[in-house]
Amino acid sequence: MKAKVFKYKSDGNTVVASYMELEPYAKNVYLSLSRKNEDGNEDDDCFHVVCRIENVYFSSGQYSRRFLKGEDCREEAATYCRNWIADTLQSAERGAFVNLISVRVFEALGLDTTSLVQAREEYKRIQEQKRREQKEKEAEERRVQEEQHQWLLNEQKRKFLDGERITGEMFLEITGRDGFDIHIRTKGTFNRHVRGIDRNGTVSFRKIKGCRTPDFTGCHKAVSAYLAFITEKEGK
Repeated sequence: MKAKVFKYKSDGNTVVASYMELEPYAKNVYLSLSRKNEDGNEDDDCFHVVCRIENVYFSSGQYSRRFLKGEDCREEAATYCRNWIADTLQSAERGAFVNLISVRVFEALGLDTTSLVQAREEYKRIQEQKRREQKEKEAEERRVQEEQHQWLLNEQKRKFLDGERITGEMFLEITGRDGFDIHIRTKGTFNRHVRGIDRNGTVSFRKIKGCRTPDFTGCHKAVSAYLAFITEKEGK
């Protein structure tokens, strides 16, 4: 048999009423093939489970043939359909999410949709509030992390200026934050080879057996130029 059935479009948000071929499954419940399994395994074919209330038909979801063969599935589907109106109203009353298809079915049945629409709006309001709170929480966490990171950079810069050794990676972060430009090849040397460096240009690095010692001339020049840069900057 064919009947016009309320269902969602592929976007999952738009309700449409389309004619579908139906086969009986349980009392007031029908199946309509939604998608055949690409490998030809019929147990994995997918079906709309369609409820009928009075003369209104609507899809309550999509399930595989394997699932629908399960014990007690037919009776559970019939019970779901039989209690659907009462259960939907109870869901709205306790503030649970009410989907759009439920509103459309109530309208088609001539039932009052006020409680359903209000429940949907309240649910959306609460979810939006939770999203805002989550965004604010994440923004605060990022602010704290950035504050802690800046404190770390300040501490490392202080140590460097006091003559202590810092990592090459940290030196690049500090100079980058201060707006001091380092040649890209020198940055590569810092990243690949420099384990530690101090304000005198003393470099510690890991010697790799069979490889020549890297040329740290650019690193030494970068340290000297950076010290001159911040001296000039702070003197202004």
